[in-house]
Amino acid sequence: MQGLGAAVADAIRLGYKELIQANEYFYRLSDKDLLALIVQVTGVEADNRAASLTLSCIKALKVFASFDATSVTEEEIQPPPNDYAQRPPGLPAPHSNNGHVGLNLSYTINLNLPATADQAVFNAIFRSLKEHLLSGNE
Repeated sequence: MQGLGAAVADAIRLGYKELIQANEYFYRLSDKDLLALIVQVTGVEADNRAASLTLSCIKALKVFASFDATSVTEEEIQPPPNDYAQRPPGLPAPHSNNGHVGLNLSYTINLNLPATADQAVFNAIFRSLKEHLLSGNE
């Protein structure tokens, strides 16, 4: 099983595959040369903010990466089980309709009521809400 460093290195290789295609050992380049490679691959100007942020991101990730470690193979990658019976405790079961998983939506209504002592105003507001929002009619 691989360590965290190898996993980070694999993620860098995957995320920056255009850089690795241009230079297999791009992660060994100096900051200046790496920035030049980023500019070459992306086609942006050398003073472009995206290029400098890409360089910063790679530098930050390289601290955790171990490029000399063994890479993970396809056989070692196991997707998470797609079995509803193995879901974490407390997670509700998905709704199913004819074998299809349903989608539930909800919304929140914030109601600012007027400052009044007249009960008829409140009755009218809530009657209107019931008629238009809670009736199920579209």
